Amino acid sequence: MTARLLLRMAWRNLWRHPRRTGLTAAVFAVGVFLLIFFLGLGDGMHEKMIDTGVRIGSGHVVVEPEGAREKVAANLVLTPDSVQAVQRVLASAPVARRIKGSAPRLLASGLLSSANNSTGVEVIGADAAREANFSLLPARMVEGRYLGPDGITPPVVIGQALAEKLKVGLDAKVVLMTQAGSEIESQLLRVRGIFKTGMDDVDGHVITVPLADLQALLSRPGALSQEAIFLWRADDARRVRTLIEAGLQQRPVSVLTWREAMPQLDQFIVVDDAGNYIFNGVVLIMVTLGVLNTVLMAVLERRREFGLLAALGMRPYLVSLMVMAEAMLLTVLGAGVGLAAGLAVHRYFAVHGLNLAMVGNQSFSAAGVAIDMVVKSYLYPGRIRWSLLVITALGALAALYPAWRAASTQPTEATRGL
Repeated sequence: MTARLLLRMAWRNLWRHPRRTGLTAAVFAVGVFLLIFFLGLGDGMHEKMIDTGVRIGSGHVVVEPEGAREKVAANLVLTPDSVQAVQRVLASAPVARRIKGSAPRLLASGLLSSANNSTGVEVIGADAAREANFSLLPARMVEGRYLGPDGITPPVVIGQALAEKLKVGLDAKVVLMTQAGSEIESQLLRVRGIFKTGMDDVDGHVITVPLADLQALLSRPGALSQEAIFLWRADDARRVRTLIEAGLQQRPVSVLTWREAMPQLDQFIVVDDAGNYIFNGVVLIMVTLGVLNTVLMAVLERRREFGLLAALGMRPYLVSLMVMAEAMLLTVLGAGVGLAAGLAVHRYFAVHGLNLAMVGNQSFSAAGVAIDMVVKSYLYPGRIRWSLLVITALGALAALYPAWRAASTQPTEATRGL
């Protein structure tokens, strides 16, 4: 018996009860649709969180002095040799084609004071021209402008929460005090711009000043605390880290991916993914049980038919293959409809996004990263392939028991009930 004949028989058997077959296929389609829909929104939210995190943080990959995260030391900076080596590696062909660019930064902590109040702050010395292409702050300015030439008084960009705490506005003067070696140095700054990211730690405690001005204040010309590297694709981070480590040849630096530099964000995504998998797994298991029920009912209703086929000499393995073909055709039918509907909705939300403000007007954050109220659907590479493999496996699994029951039917079943 040819495979074509088996498939034809299986297809005809399915439509002996068109209502039952249609309902089961519809349930399977809904399950697959929900799988694609929630995977797309989950991946889209994670991708946006990663983008926000790396743009407000230290990039997809960061090169910093060895031990910088274990020590609180303002004087821990990259050596000039390390800085030159990093630039050479970034310019090499294997790395250059994977990166958008990089931004050098100098980090410090200090006390920012106005005529009304003072508070501790984290200071970022940034190259304005390069940060404008990657940093989140230039895109989140609510007043004024980002860093740039601003006359005699060095400019500073501060968060809206910090501006409210210090009771200052645009063009207000503030004083930054920080430790430069064994001395306490101060610098008069003028508020050039005010930003709002939606992240309390950033809006209330982070300020940005020109890199050269912070180097001069700390009496460390050319000093850098890190080189933040931004990639075209976030999943290239490990590969780029490996290439950079190989090019730096055991210099006293640490090369970290965004997952290592932002462990809270990484853990949130892992846990959220796990919850998404569990939810989708429960839905698919329920759908699989529906397929199992439909195929098993069809088998039990046709015991005499299977007995007759056995009496006519049809081998048990061919009977089981025919039943499995019925289950797989039902799976393909439902999965095909669900996949088409899921991808259509995914494409819509990939362009227009889903506005979470419909659920609540309050913005929220997770793992220290603000979540955009408009989430665009995004599917990581391989999602569809692995989803189809899982669905196919579940369909085959649902067919095993009915196929065994059908294959074990004895010829005497053909005469039972006559």
